[in-house]
Amino acid sequence: MRWYAPLLVLVLIVAGVASCDSTKPANLLTEGETVALLLEIGRLIDDGFGDSGTEDCSAGGEATVTSTYDRGANGDSIWVRASATIVPTDCEAAVGGDTLTLNGKPNVQYTADAWFIGDDIDPERGKVRTVFGGAMTWLRRNGDTDTCSIDLTFESTEFDDNGDPKGDFRGSMCSLDLVIDPNKVF
Repeated sequence: MRWYAPLLVLVLIVAGVASCDSTKPANLLTEGETVALLLEIGRLIDDGFGDSGTEDCSAGGEATVTSTYDRGANGDSIWVRASATIVPTDCEAAVGGDTLTLNGKPNVQYTADAWFIGDDIDPERGKVRTVFGGAMTWLRRNGDTDTCSIDLTFESTEFDDNGDPKGDFRGSMCSLDLVIDPNKVF
């Protein structure tokens, strides 16, 4: 009867080893840290929009921001198209009490397309679609590192009383499924 005890211990050890994923850092980013990274990306886009060049990161280093913006009207329709590519180079961001160093792998892309009937300040109706995509690497001071893939989309055809589109960014970032209020990004 005692012969099965060592076998049971061996099975538990093998099962434990098989469930370990040694390719992932021991300290993955939390949702708060991931949202803080998205805020840094949003700040870089905002600072560099319409003025392609190099932008300073919040805690040191820099990122190259290449952006385009186009706006037009046809009758009572207004359309806006914007895009930006962000390539961080040893870009340091203060995140949750730590500093992460970000590098493009290859880069982060932002696109926004919108059309409105009436005034874009107070639209009668319209559609907005904004997307963050791409990837970057992050490195903690303790040596943990990983690639952060980004696939977040915001789509709306409804507007609040201030003319702002209603809805949230939805998708994934840094291996987390996220729903984020756009006001927390820009």
